[in-house]
Amino acid sequence: MKELMVLAKNSLTENVNITEIFKKVSVISERDFKLGKVEFVIFDKGTFVKILPDGNIKEITDPDINVRSVFDSGETAVKNYSNGKSRIYSPVFCKDRICGVIIFERNGTFSDEDVNSIEFISVITGMIMAHSEIREDIQKKLENLKVLYKVSRTLNETIDINSLLSKIVKLIRTTFGIDNVAVLLKESKGTLKIYAASEGYNKKIVKSLRINISEGKGITGSAAKNRKTVISNNVKSNPLYINGNKDTNSEMAVPIVHKGKLLGVLDLESNKLNRFTEEDRKVFETIAGEIAVAVENALLYKKVRELSEKDELTGLYNYRAFRKELDREVSRALRYKKKFSLAMFDVDYFKNYNDNNGHDVGNIALHTIGMILRKLSRKTDFPSRFGGEEFIVILPETDKKGAFEFAERIRKAIEKTKFKGEEKQPNGKLTVSGGVAEFGIDGESAEEIIKAVDTAAYKAKEKGRNRIEIFVKE
Repeated sequence: MKELMVLAKNSLTENVNITEIFKKVSVISERDFKLGKVEFVIFDKGTFVKILPDGNIKEITDPDINVRSVFDSGETAVKNYSNGKSRIYSPVFCKDRICGVIIFERNGTFSDEDVNSIEFISVITGMIMAHSEIREDIQKKLENLKVLYKVSRTLNETIDINSLLSKIVKLIRTTFGIDNVAVLLKESKGTLKIYAASEGYNKKIVKSLRINISEGKGITGSAAKNRKTVISNNVKSNPLYINGNKDTNSEMAVPIVHKGKLLGVLDLESNKLNRFTEEDRKVFETIAGEIAVAVENALLYKKVRELSEKDELTGLYNYRAFRKELDREVSRALRYKKKFSLAMFDVDYFKNYNDNNGHDVGNIALHTIGMILRKLSRKTDFPSRFGGEEFIVILPETDKKGAFEFAERIRKAIEKTKFKGEEKQPNGKLTVSGGVAEFGIDGESAEEIIKAVDTAAYKAKEKGRNRIEIFVKE
């Protein structure tokens, strides 16, 4: 009795796992109380398991009907069998729930005193287990706090949204041991797109997936539409689930919301059944809150940066941004022996156009030309407003021939566009003249290549306008 009480007292301050608890209770029950063979059955995450005398755990697929009865009723059950053996099934309460059943078996019957001893042992065992669970819960909370601190620190280390989300996905996957992690952000057209995903995700899905928020399809779509966390611990039987990774069995989707505004969804997938708990919900909802603040700040920073680098009238990059990008392209070309070209355009007789139609109409024309440049440029190109009615485009991995073909497409597109009042122009149309030059051949520095392309554009003006000239050294 004394040893049992000492075990209960020590459980308050010592780390004791469930198998250690059973082994000690089993020894005390047999040695001191002469209660015969002892078994311990617990119900964990939807499964009955038996703790064997050696401390190993065995899953029970068809538990004793008496075990189920005690779990349901919470009452001790005494069974006497015809072979002379008897069993007592005693519930073990951890605070306000049954966490296990201790089964005592002996030859002969149990006395009332034995039953009292067994119920006492069960009560003490429940206290020990409750203390152990509390300690584990506290330890888990401390670990979660450490993770949240690490998440918060990571989110505050960068303002670039792509880098930020990639870091957080990697951190969550490695820290929590989750097979697949993705952050999907809301696009302007009301869809969710994956912005960062762990290596576990199918690359085709990452590239092509778009989820319509208003339709709320899939576990992720449902979380976004209703702005509520969705947990499915058996996705194969969930009608919401959209087949993606074949090994996925559990999924949790957590909405990323900032000040009532949906920004996206944090999606977590596990190959294990019953992977996500209510405790996980709390942790990842906290993480999603941290992500929301960081994403909002990153988007705001991106917007401010774009405003500082973009020309307000045309929507193209401004001269300052162009020079920064040109310097980077020059460094890249010199280091890796890469080629690139510049294409410059100057609106023909633009002063005449402004004088005849007014500056407002002139601004509309410049805005339209900016739209044409953005539309016909590749994603890797860098179209900019050079100043006034001049435009310039950096064309990576492009030689003079390719630059000329690009510039001709732009020239022809502008020539075909209808501009208000263009009939008053000297040639009856609003057109552009342009030039192209290739880095390394026509110039070996930023200044030299700009001078070369400007010279080519000036030649186009001299030769009658509405044409493109390739720079040729004289």
